[in-house]
Amino acid sequence: MPDVLRSPEINASNKKFLTRAYYLSRILVASTIVLSATLFPPFDSSHLITQPRRKFGFTSALLRWDVFHFANIALNGYTHEHLFAFFPGTPLLMRLFAEAGIRVFNIAGLTDRILVSEGDVLLGGAVASLVLCDWTGDLYDLTLAVGGTPSMAKLTTLLSLLPLSPPTILFAPYAEPFFASLSYKGVLACHRKKWMKATVCFMLATAFRSNGTMLAGFIIWGLFVEPLIQRLAEGKSLIDVALITSLLRAGVSSLIMVIPFILQQIHGYYAFCTAPSSGQSFTPNYPPWCSAKPFPLIYGYVQKEYWDVGFLRYWRPHQIPNFLFAAPAMMLLLATSWKQVHGAIINVMEGWSRENGERAGVRKRLQGAAKRVISCTPNGKMVGAEATQPPRLNILRSFTTLHHAIYCLVLSLILLLASHVQIVLRLSSSMPYTYWAAARLIMQYKDSDGGWNWARVWVVYVVTWSFMSMVLWAAFLPPA
Repeated sequence: MPDVLRSPEINASNKKFLTRAYYLSRILVASTIVLSATLFPPFDSSHLITQPRRKFGFTSALLRWDVFHFANIALNGYTHEHLFAFFPGTPLLMRLFAEAGIRVFNIAGLTDRILVSEGDVLLGGAVASLVLCDWTGDLYDLTLAVGGTPSMAKLTTLLSLLPLSPPTILFAPYAEPFFASLSYKGVLACHRKKWMKATVCFMLATAFRSNGTMLAGFIIWGLFVEPLIQRLAEGKSLIDVALITSLLRAGVSSLIMVIPFILQQIHGYYAFCTAPSSGQSFTPNYPPWCSAKPFPLIYGYVQKEYWDVGFLRYWRPHQIPNFLFAAPAMMLLLATSWKQVHGAIINVMEGWSRENGERAGVRKRLQGAAKRVISCTPNGKMVGAEATQPPRLNILRSFTTLHHAIYCLVLSLILLLASHVQIVLRLSSSMPYTYWAAARLIMQYKDSDGGWNWARVWVVYVVTWSFMSMVLWAAFLPPA
């Protein structure tokens, strides 16, 4: 039976397999971390104050790094300025699942507690992450949507179950697994032209991480940039009602997406920059960011003052270990995304200068540039009927993934130059481009007989580092 006819049943079978692999990976990661926490004494014992160390203690193993802040917010709200670096999505789910669990246990007669404890929100967050963050089906469908084969989609999704930060992606109640799952759903909706669903998914993603605002680029690309390039390639007029309407829709969707960010800033302003209504006569000592122009944003201030985030602020000698931790992921993301973006730039330049002659007008040059971007790979070979190989084997040289490459390149540069660079280990899981690049390495070098086999290097690195990161998490050692 031809592969085309068998694709639906192949896809259904692959998705079932990947779902089972997702839960199996969760079990393996949790078992490794809990066992490591039992065997190795923690470098920092602050979590033992509220979660005493026990043999095979689950909640004690959950409480590391940012989980302290998420649990504090879930129990007490945003009581201190520095907590506004964390968005409310994760604490809210931790609280909701904790309260739901207590009610279920009360109904079953297993407990009569009413108050929510720290252990409850830790377990609630872990359960929420387990239940809500199965991204395998969406990543599989997304790989197919950009032109991948079922085998590549399966390989890509399997690689996503080997993240560079297993404790934060597959174990602890962190923001990244929720953000990744919602990002995949939203991007897939964009490829399917379901703009309202994409907007809602991206808005929810922004409730977990501030960089969710960058996901607006996918909606702007799909609604405006891609149709614009296609009109240029077809030689049509740029003054078009449908195009202008699409631009307005993209703008409205982008505004909706940033609502969680705006609400977080308003919350911070009213918490720290407004006078108490108790009738006291003294003048409050407001934080300096309250009078910042043009907008008093607590997020930027907190990131700079408490977390030392800013352009090149992290580039200091004592941070070299964190740069080394992040180096392999950074090299893969930057090299692969820049190669595709650079190829698109070359295509634009060649289409502008060569295909229409020296006397061609601006409109003809734009048409030539647009055609090259849409139809050509960086090496000048046509994608489609004239291609020397099926385009599905080379999706990272396709127009369908160009906006993914741009997003990956921009986000990676921000993390490298203006953030805590090791965060790439967590955020790489939210970019399908990470796993497309890794899958391409494996598919490209699987038959290699000599020289450097970068696919083997990558797989060995990921497996080794994943295990090390779980042990480091259990011992309360960086990175996280």
